[in-house]
Amino acid sequence: KRHAGFDVVCYEGTQTVQDIRHSMNKAPEMMWIKNRDSGVYNWSVFHSGLGDNRFKLYLNTTQDYSNDQAAWNNTAPTSTHFTLGTDATANKSGDSFIAMLFASVDGISKVGSYTGTGSSGNTITVGFQPRFVIIKNTSRASTSWVVLDTTRGWGSGDDKSLELNDNNAQETYDYGAPTSTGFTLDETGNWTNRSNDVYIYYAHA
Repeated sequence: KRHAGFDVVCYEGTQTVQDIRHSMNKAPEMMWIKNRDSGVYNWSVFHSGLGDNRFKLYLNTTQDYSNDQAAWNNTAPTSTHFTLGTDATANKSGDSFIAMLFASVDGISKVGSYTGTGSSGNTITVGFQPRFVIIKNTSRASTSWVVLDTTRGWGSGDDKSLELNDNNAQETYDYGAPTSTGFTLDETGNWTNRSNDVYIYYAHA
């Protein structure tokens, strides 16, 4: 529901600084933006867990974050609008765009970040038991957007993962499990829990 941490907005690019209004009544913590008129441009991602309003990722690639002040005009989103800079990926003049906006809602969803430990049992607290999570390593390139959900067995020790950035079939690995207040991470490599790497995530109940 839009009032519960999600909104979709369509707008036209100008390639000049512009504010785009939304209806969430809280500041978006994650935004996915795609050019609807061209297949040339990536899905731009804003995520509050990156810690700087210049930084962006691409939903359809495995690269780490880039420092690009032109993407969001170095301006944090607010409860009424988000700001676009001159970056053509999210604001090409004359093209139509769609923006999907996400925010944390107590007991329902959580947009956050954590640091990997490289050890089994790393515990992430979100305040509820998630059924779905997306995780991305932001510290290094060639790491996928990992998708886990309880419908396909997350927590069984035989977890089926998908990757948003490719069209491969699901893979099987023991990533960890949801808990009553969050989730644990048993994988110890690059994908979800490499020591000292910074990860962003979106979890939903």
